[in-house]
Amino acid sequence: MSEAEGSMMTLRAEYRDLAVEWGEARDSPDQANRIFKAHHALYKRIRESAAGREAITGLLDDPVTAVRALAATHSLGWEPSRAERALQEIEQEDSFYAVDAKWTLRSYRNGRLNLDW
Repeated sequence: MSEAEGSMMTLRAEYRDLAVEWGEARDSPDQANRIFKAHHALYKRIRESAAGREAITGLLDDPVTAVRALAATHSLGWEPSRAERALQEIEQEDSFYAVDAKWTLRSYRNGRLNLDW
């Protein structure tokens, strides 16, 4: 494995770990918001490379819904069909994330989803 591949695997693991932490912190808004902001900063950093985008897209089938929801939202810019499909599946689930998926899709389809904050 090259150094670049190893680095990207580390970033993918960090992306996933923060998403899991965020999902586990949902009952603690301050903690969840802190984790979410850290996760978003990581997303903005790794989305700049093809390998980073591929790492995020590779999490669309993750068994943890929080991971899938964030990966799908973040993948809308480069894998819209797969990302929309993942969000539609989450929207149909009986989970905390169904409403998030619904509004993310609505914002995306209306051209109002801003992931550059």
